[in-house]
Amino acid sequence: MTRKITRAATRIKMGLQDKLYLGNLDAQRDWGYAPDYVRAMWMMLQADQGDDYVVATNETHSVKEFVQESFGLLDLDWEEYVDYDDRYERPAEVDLLIGDPAKAKKQLDWEPEVRFKDLVRIMVESDLNLARREAAVQQTLADFEERP
Repeated sequence: MTRKITRAATRIKMGLQDKLYLGNLDAQRDWGYAPDYVRAMWMMLQADQGDDYVVATNETHSVKEFVQESFGLLDLDWEEYVDYDDRYERPAEVDLLIGDPAKAKKQLDWEPEVRFKDLVRIMVESDLNLARREAAVQQTLADFEERP
């Protein structure tokens, strides 16, 4: 869902898309940065003894917060572009997902380095670059089609 949000927000910014349709904006998630999680996995592999760990940020943010942050970074009012669509409601929706990485912190000295706002910024910047390239391709095609 996060990529759907950042991809749509950046495409809207570049005039490539008009709306983003989402389900439950109140669902809360423990969003983390994949490279942080890969680092945790590497640290687990370096341990003398294998064990089970929870790799998470121990922070929750709602889907709405993710939307607000994404659109805000692009100077867009999310409420103008985001609409509810019940087709995106999950039948077995879990309202709150959060993990406690205390054991990973204690035994592996692992903790996430990238926090929520930075994660959203990283994703928006990446998808904005992609949307800019997509807009350039569309403009090139339009220019080509206008040729005599």
